[in-house]
Amino acid sequence: MQKIVHASLSFKLQKTAKKPIFGAHVINALSILVAKDKEEQLNYLNLPVPVKELRIINDDLSTALKAALTGNNNVVKNAVIQWDAAFTLTANYISSLANGDENFIRNTGFVPAKNDINSAQKIIGTSKFKTVVDIYAYSAS
Repeated sequence: MQKIVHASLSFKLQKTAKKPIFGAHVINALSILVAKDKEEQLNYLNLPVPVKELRIINDDLSTALKAALTGNNNVVKNAVIQWDAAFTLTANYISSLANGDENFIRNTGFVPAKNDINSAQKIIGTSKFKTVVDIYAYSAS
């Protein structure tokens, strides 16, 4: 059994009010890495959602949360959907770029997580599986 390290998507389960705080943490960390990447001309960090756009999406969620205090909850729902999509896409990209490097994932502001990967994954829930075949329906004519 092998452990695969990736950026955790548990931020999607956070309370909505906490998401902008997490987002700001990721944005700050990514800003540092992007600046270093440009400075050293490595050009390996081509984020699917640029840091500038992540910042706008994060700010939009913060603004929507303030609007919710006046009863405008639809704005929050749409902002959360957009926020989750942008940060999930970014986390998945970071996971592929990290190639199992926990420190790299931490340096991007995300939290590393490990999943067990088995070469032959067990299928759960098939112990009472039955197949009934009508042999007369398939008889040769």
